[in-house]
Amino acid sequence: MDYRCDHGSKGSSRQASDWRSATVAFAYTTLLIVASSVRMVQAADPDPLQDFCVADMSSHAPNVNGFPCKDRAKVTSKDFLYTGMRQAGNASSSVTNAVGQIVDVYLYPALNTLGISHVRLDFDIGGVLPPHTHPFATETLFVVKGTVYTGFISFDNILYAETLQEGDVYIFPKGSLHFQLNVGNGPAVTFNSLNSQNPGFLTAVNQLLVTKIPEKVLETSIGINAKTLKLVQDSVPLYFGGSR
Repeated sequence: MDYRCDHGSKGSSRQASDWRSATVAFAYTTLLIVASSVRMVQAADPDPLQDFCVADMSSHAPNVNGFPCKDRAKVTSKDFLYTGMRQAGNASSSVTNAVGQIVDVYLYPALNTLGISHVRLDFDIGGVLPPHTHPFATETLFVVKGTVYTGFISFDNILYAETLQEGDVYIFPKGSLHFQLNVGNGPAVTFNSLNSQNPGFLTAVNQLLVTKIPEKVLETSIGINAKTLKLVQDSVPLYFGGSR
């Protein structure tokens, strides 16, 4: 009798221990899932811990993720003003008849920690801003002047595109491949905003054809022979950097 009671006690204790272990494991797994979900929905840039932090761009400033703050005693209202977008870009100087003035934290230190940057795009007739991505930001485009056909490719390879008139706005999800084309009868201007102080800029053609990816990889992936690939590579304009 004593043996049976002792055996039952040990069995109950073991079951309770197993139950506690299973409960802890379940709770830990749930926390991991929740934490992963929070990371997935986090904004492009983290929220700032102060109202502003004008970047200290001096050469002696420490290297951090972002930039250290300028001494508040030395900050003036001029630090928050940027006038570089008053002048139109020279679209005719570009091989695609379109140019962009990217205003990020490097040009506009007041953007530091605020999670935003801007772009002014100028297009001649028929001007194109080639397919590109911003890996760290979502972008909106506002048509100031002209008529612009623009769109993006979703992650399931669907093209979403519209022809925009003056005053229209379009949005490009974070990291999506997108483009702009002036389809009007005159120059076009757009003003774009991105939710990162350093959104990144990657052109699809340059990434694919001028970054020294092995030719065999490109020939097989695109379905062309070496001669055709060489012809295509040699014809790619290096409009946004890169070298052959």
